[in-house]
Amino acid sequence: MAFDRVIGHEKQRQRLMEAVKQDRLAHGYLFSGPPGVGAEALAIELACAVNCEYGPGEPCGQPGQPGQQDQHGPRGPCRHCRRIRALQHPDLHLLIPSSSASPPDRSSGQRGGSSGHGEGSSGRANAREERRQGLAVRLAEDPYGAPPFGMNDMLSVEDVRSLRREASAKPYEGRRKVAVIVAADRMNAAASNALLKTLEEPPGSLMLILTASRSGRLLPTIVSRCQPVFLTRLREDEVKSALIERYDVSPEAAGELARRSEGRLSEALTASSERGSKIREDAFALLECIYDGTPLSLFEQVESLAASHREEPVVEKILDHLLSLYRDMFVLSSANGSPTLSNADRTAPLRERASGLDAEEIEKGIAAVEEARRDIARNAHVQLALLVLVLRLRMNRRYAGPRQASTTRTPSRERPSEGASSHPLPAAD
Repeated sequence: MAFDRVIGHEKQRQRLMEAVKQDRLAHGYLFSGPPGVGAEALAIELACAVNCEYGPGEPCGQPGQPGQQDQHGPRGPCRHCRRIRALQHPDLHLLIPSSSASPPDRSSGQRGGSSGHGEGSSGRANAREERRQGLAVRLAEDPYGAPPFGMNDMLSVEDVRSLRREASAKPYEGRRKVAVIVAADRMNAAASNALLKTLEEPPGSLMLILTASRSGRLLPTIVSRCQPVFLTRLREDEVKSALIERYDVSPEAAGELARRSEGRLSEALTASSERGSKIREDAFALLECIYDGTPLSLFEQVESLAASHREEPVVEKILDHLLSLYRDMFVLSSANGSPTLSNADRTAPLRERASGLDAEEIEKGIAAVEEARRDIARNAHVQLALLVLVLRLRMNRRYAGPRQASTTRTPSRERPSEGASSHPLPAAD
C-alpha cells in the first residue's frame, strides 16, 4: 500500500501515488478533515514521493516507529526522504501558525509582556520564530503529535510573501519544491490574498499542500484552485493498531484510548499523556460542578479554565470530553444492559447522574456543548462562551428523579457542520 507511514486513508493514498507515478500531480492540494487524522503525515509523505532518489514513486525507508532510526526497509531512506521527514530539506518549505505573544503573567494580571528576546518588533519576530521552530520540531518527531495551536497562532502575510520569494527559485536538490501550509485555515485576510496570487500564478516547479480542519474558513477562491483530498476519521481498529505497533501501548489501554478518540489518533495520544488525563479530569469536574456546585464555585471554575486556555488551548478539548460525558449519559438513560461507553471507567457516576435527568435534558445539554464548541472555534470570547454554556446547562437541570424509559433517538457522534449559532457571541479581542 502506498505511503505506509500514513495510518488509514487507503483510497486517498492510492490516488495520490498513482498521480505521482503518472506525473499528473496538481500544483495545489487541500487536505481537509478532522484534526489529528494524519493530514500533515500524508503531506510529508507526498513530498517524499515526489523527491525520492529512487522515484518518483513510493517513498523509501518505511520506519517501524517514530524516532527509531534502525527500522528501515532493505535500502533504507534516501537522503531526500530522510531530510524531508526531518523537515530539513532545502526544497521543503513549511508554514506553521505561530504567535509572538507571551503567556500571561498571572501574578501581575498582565496578558502578555516582554518575550525575553528584546523589545520592539525584532523581539516579537524572534519570539515568533522560536515558537515556530518548536512546533516544527514536534511535527518532525511525530506528524501525529498535533501542535497545540493557541488562540493567537496565525499565518501572517509575511509568512506567505517569504514563501513566494523562495518558490520563485528553481529546486536546489530535488525534483520539485514542496510547500506545506499547516492549518491554512488560520490565515488572516492579507495572508489569504497573498496565497491566492501564488495559486493563480504558481511557479512550474512548486507544489502547494494546504492542511485544514475547518476548510470553510478558507477563501472560496483558494479552495477552488486546490485539488481536494478529504480525510475522514480513522476506524477504531486503525487507531488501536497504531497505538500498539507504533507507540508501544498495551492492547487493553489501546482499546480504551481508541474507543474515546473519536477516530483521531492525536486525541488518543493526548489522552494517554499526563496532560490528557488532567484535561479529562477537568471535564468531569466541570460536569459535577454544573449540577452540584454553588454559583460561586462554578464561576471560579470557569475563570480558572479560561485562564489556562490563554496559556494553552485546552478548553476545546475539555468541551470535547464534556460532550462525550453527555453522550454516555444519554446512552445510559435510554439503553438497557451494559452499553458500550466512551468513558467506561466512569460508568457508575454517569449512571447515577443520568438517573436524575430525562432524555430531553441530556439532549439539550449535548446541543449546548456543541454550540459552545463551535463558538470558541470561531474565536468567540472563551470565558464568556463558557459562562453562557454552564448557565444554560444549570438552567436545564430539573432533577426529575429516576428516569423513565425513553425511545428518543441517539444523537449522532458527528459534530454538526458549522452553521449560524442561535446564541452568537462576540469574538475574542
